[in-house]
Formats: sequence, structure tokens, C-alpha cells
Amino acid sequence: MAMVMVLKKMGRVAGLVFGSYVESVMFRKAMVTLIVYAVLFGMGYHLNLVFGDDKIAPILDGYAMTSLFAGLHFLSGAMDRTILVGGCLVGLFTLVLRLVISLVVGAIILPFSVTYNLYEVVKNGYLLVKYGIDG
Repeated sequence: MAMVMVLKKMGRVAGLVFGSYVESVMFRKAMVTLIVYAVLFGMGYHLNLVFGDDKIAPILDGYAMTSLFAGLHFLSGAMDRTILVGGCLVGLFTLVLRLVISLVVGAIILPFSVTYNLYEVVKNGYLLVKYGIDG
């Protein structure tokens, strides 16, 4: 009998989280962003490609991969609207420049992005649980 109640509650929670409420959409967006950050950090940590064999190198690799994604995500509106005229070398140079700029901006933006997304998950999750399940 208790299992039936748990499944009913989980169905209601899943309905709220995957619903079309503003809180549901904000919760889902923040949660997906945090999950992507965690997966990218884990990939960078385990691959350990850039910073060598120090004890802190895997952490730096994970942070670099995550900050590259955060920078690309943050700058996607400004950097995607450029017109490129030139050959393959100009395109390659522009790509490398775009990745370096995204890495630098992402290294600065990443702590703020993680903090903001955690705040959104807690705030909207609290609102969904408080007002959605109990009435």
C-alpha cells in the first residue's frame, strides 16, 4: 500500500517537473545545465588531456572543458552572427580564436552560472513541491 502512494507521489512530481508551468520549465532548464556541467567535468577529469600528470591536473582539465562549454553557451548569441570571408586558413584561425575567447569567458562565468542554476533549481523545486503537490 505504501508503494502505491510513493508511485502516485512520483507521478505527480514527474508531472510537475515535466509540465509546462513556468517553474517547471525553469527547473528543467537549470537542472539540465547542471547535469551537462557535471558530465563535462567528469569527462575532462577522466581524460586528463591538457595539463599533464600533476595531482591537480585532472581538476583543471575538467574545469577547462566545462568552462569551454559555459563560454560557448554564454557567447553563442554574439559570436554566431558573424560573416566570414576568406579561405580555410581564415576559418581555422577564427575557430581557434572563438574557442580561446570562449574558454577565457567561460572560466570567469562558470562559478556564477553554477551558482545561479543551483539557486533556480532550489527555488523552483521548492515552489513546485510546496504549491504543486499539496494543492
